[in-house]
Amino acid sequence: MRKSTIIRAWLGGLAGIAGGVVAILAGTFLMLAYGGTWSGEPNASEFAPSMDAFFWWMVALISIGAVVVLAGGIAQLVAWIGALVNTYALADRTWFIVLLLAGVAGLVGLAIAGLVAMIVYLLVGPDSTAPATAGTSAVPPPVTLAPAS
Repeated sequence: MRKSTIIRAWLGGLAGIAGGVVAILAGTFLMLAYGGTWSGEPNASEFAPSMDAFFWWMVALISIGAVVVLAGGIAQLVAWIGALVNTYALADRTWFIVLLLAGVAGLVGLAIAGLVAMIVYLLVGPDSTAPATAGTSAVPPPVTLAPAS
């Protein structure tokens, strides 16, 4: 997988997660504000849904937001696996090891590790599918045995 594809997948997943969270928060806020009544004393701590169309639209918005968050997470997982495959093909496996360890740490609960590692890789990491660049030293022209006339 090319690094540009990895970048697009990871950023798309990040946008999906952010959009889904916004949909969940908006749906929850609107449902609790306008989709029922609050009762109970002294702090109005019991919510009774109105079970009308507005309430069910907000439930649908929350559900769709959750599906979008899940799809964004899957896109980011695919981008991480693509980055692992890309860096495994390099002669130096440092990037592969860092991405693997940080990604596993992110999967088991330390999400910031995986996030930081992927951001650093996307900004400055190598691409094993990029064409090799020419060396910095210039190659002298071939020496001829006889002068050309």
